Amino acid sequence: MLFLILVSSGFFIQQIDGSPIPGAWVGSEGTWFGFTDHIGHYSLHGSEPDSISVHATGFKDWSGPIPSDSTVIYLQETVFDNGELILVTAFRGSLKNVIPSTTRLTDHELSELSTSGMGYLNGRIPGVSVREYGGSMPIISVSIRGADPSQVDYMVDGISIVSARDGMPAGIFDPAVFTSVEIARGGAIAGGSGAGSAGAVNYLPPLLSQPLSISFCTLSNGGVYINGKHRGSAISLRRNIGNTGTVGYSTTLLTTGRYSNLGIGFLGAWASGDTEGPTWSVESDGQRKQGQAEGWATLVHKSLEMDLSVGTSLMDYRQTLPFDVDDAHSDFTVRTSLQWNGPITLRGGFNGTWLESSATNDHAMQFGTIHATKKHGFLFADLGLRFASDWGTYLSGRVTAEKSRESFHLFTSAFSDFRVPTINDLYWPSDGYTSGNPELESERTTGAEVGAGYTGISFAGDICGFITSSDNLIIWLPDDSGVWSPSNISSSFSKGVELSSSFVMGFATLSGTFTWNIATDETADTPRRGMLLPYRPEYTWGGGSHIELPLDLAVELSVNGMGKRFKNRTQSEFLGEYWIADIALSRYFSHEVRIDLGLLNILDTSYEETNGYAGRGRTLRLSLEYTGE
Repeated sequence: MLFLILVSSGFFIQQIDGSPIPGAWVGSEGTWFGFTDHIGHYSLHGSEPDSISVHATGFKDWSGPIPSDSTVIYLQETVFDNGELILVTAFRGSLKNVIPSTTRLTDHELSELSTSGMGYLNGRIPGVSVREYGGSMPIISVSIRGADPSQVDYMVDGISIVSARDGMPAGIFDPAVFTSVEIARGGAIAGGSGAGSAGAVNYLPPLLSQPLSISFCTLSNGGVYINGKHRGSAISLRRNIGNTGTVGYSTTLLTTGRYSNLGIGFLGAWASGDTEGPTWSVESDGQRKQGQAEGWATLVHKSLEMDLSVGTSLMDYRQTLPFDVDDAHSDFTVRTSLQWNGPITLRGGFNGTWLESSATNDHAMQFGTIHATKKHGFLFADLGLRFASDWGTYLSGRVTAEKSRESFHLFTSAFSDFRVPTINDLYWPSDGYTSGNPELESERTTGAEVGAGYTGISFAGDICGFITSSDNLIIWLPDDSGVWSPSNISSSFSKGVELSSSFVMGFATLSGTFTWNIATDETADTPRRGMLLPYRPEYTWGGGSHIELPLDLAVELSVNGMGKRFKNRTQSEFLGEYWIADIALSRYFSHEVRIDLGLLNILDTSYEETNGYAGRGRTLRLSLEYTGE
């Protein structure tokens, strides 16, 4: 099995106990060159001055000469000089504080995610498999640990942005406008929307100290991407090209601010473009317009924290072939909560969504939550009650034990969570292709994991084993007549092992990921019992290299792949296993300017993202990045 190989010279930034500090800024005299990755490693570009500074929130700044290869810089925790105690919410912002199996992607990886699509996560993030298909306005399905994509929550700075209509965000936000993104594996996300019974994707906005950053990228298929970030705000403009040449346009705007003890933020996006159908369907001329806007405010007064956020989304789909379709709907969501940060953190919240739709008619869904959270030593516990309209009261919770000593890290977690059907699941009209199911029952998911990690000067590695069981899992599949409709699987079971590692050899760092995951239908007294769930690969893996060359040049090679995926519940049809390779050559022309020339899918491998939708072919990419003070 190939490993992901990242070869670079540099040094590590760690806490006193040996834990890595991801996202620590490295710079000199007010100019920032970059920051550490998820294992706390900073790769030298060769253009840094002899003396540098390191800054990380919550730690004392460090200054000194550039360390030699593989050296570890230890940062000490700090407090504010005025002696004021700042209470940090246990379930806002970073998920790394409460979910041990969380991977954080930073700037360079976000650029890759922006230009390559969410499929970039395949083989790079343990336990994650992605399908992205459907043209210039793609459908994005992220599965975590064999779970259904609908069981993944999506957040911005810890605030859920999913829609009760379909359990997903609009899918049109450009990852490049954020400063990092966290992929958390494991359910019962404290403070989540109730959609994250398998995990969550949490986007973190730019810091208010974010220096000016501008990026331009163009692809040989005609795609163009421009984005900029500065002081907590960001904007993106995109021309998107589907795999069969369809064209679409999108824009994303993000801004945040802080005034004394009040924090505010706004995130909005709009997109329109042509859709693509599967190869086995008749020709269609579908066009979709989609928009979403989210605003939030957080007020902290002593031990109290008050949150208010609102969101709205619009979707309009039209086609004339093979028949006329005019489908438009909008929804509006209000979320509010009050939290007391005492010996035990107590939080109560309300979430209400109202939907207007030409397809499903008008519907509303509300729920309330109560959470109690406590962290004591190496133990963390969160217990919650959710009161859902028309669905009753449900209990969810998570318990985690986590201990770090010198270079070693051990953890174990157990959780139980639930998810109610979405409005589309229940009420989608029968149109000959799809149909809702008003008889659906709510899901219940329970899981556990145990893992260990080691972070040394030259080697870092993690291993985690997990099991997950879901009752009444909701899954969309075609029936005998070909009509797609959701139904409950009375029982499903997932088990697996996630591996990741990195090894530093002077100027070189070798690292890799591999995931083995078996997700099966356990419906009793049926011939399907023990069969793999559709579109869950048995394994995913990744491999590649990053090599620093003379003249400030660097070359990267990455390889990733996955095993076969069954297309139906009886394992009679499947998509074959595949692997693809990318290569890129980059150079820093100064502390501020970086140019990157890449070739995606070097071998022009033919593969399918999902049934009837081909993956991206060989594509040339040219990127130019500027990062100032």
